[in-house]
Amino acid sequence: MSLDDLSRMVREHSGTFLCHRIHDEEITKCVHFEHVVGPVAEEVDVPELGRLREFYATFGSILFYHDEKSGDAGRYLAHPSEWPGLEGELSGWLDMLDEDERDDCLPGGVDACLVIGETPQSGNYILVQSAGDAAGQVFEFDHDGLEFTHCANDIVEYVHKLLRPDGRLLTDIASHMRFVEGDSTDQWWIREMKDNAGLVVETSE
Repeated sequence: MSLDDLSRMVREHSGTFLCHRIHDEEITKCVHFEHVVGPVAEEVDVPELGRLREFYATFGSILFYHDEKSGDAGRYLAHPSEWPGLEGELSGWLDMLDEDERDDCLPGGVDACLVIGETPQSGNYILVQSAGDAAGQVFEFDHDGLEFTHCANDIVEYVHKLLRPDGRLLTDIASHMRFVEGDSTDQWWIREMKDNAGLVVETSE
C-alpha cells in the first residue's frame, strides 16, 4: 500500500462505538471516534527501517480511535521527538528482567528496537525492531506478563490492521478505554464498532 493511500484511509476513517455501561449492560451509548494526525517535523531524522522514514514523512503522529469527549484513544504512534521518553518508560519495565530473559524477548534482543508509540494510559508500548532478521517489524509490549507480540511486518501494515480490526484486536482496544466524562464515574465497554467504510465488528468479554 502506498503512503498516499494510507494517508487517505487514516484521515477519512471514522465511526462509532456502541458501548454498554460496565455492570449494567442494559444502559448503552454511542461514542464517536476519529484519528488525530499530528504535523510532520521535517528536521527530525528517522531511520530507513521498515518504511518508517516514509511513514514519518507523511504523518507526524497518529492518535487512533480518539474520543474527544473523554480523551480516550486506542493507540498512539508518537512523534519521533517523543521516542526517547517512551524508551525510558519501557526500560522501567525491562529492568525487572535478567540478561537471559532480555535476550529471549525479541529476535535480536529488546535493546535492538525503537519505542515508537503506546497504548495510552496502559504501560504498553509499540516497538519497531532495529536489527537482525526481524528489522523493521512491529511488536507490541504488554507489561502484564512482560510479553512481546509480533503485530506486523512494517509500520504501514500495522496501521492498516488498526484501521480494519478483527474482533480480537477490537477487544484488546476496548480493554484500555472507559470513556469516563467529566465528574462521572460511569465506565463503558465497547460492544460493537461501526465505521464509515461499512465495517461492523463485535468484541468479546
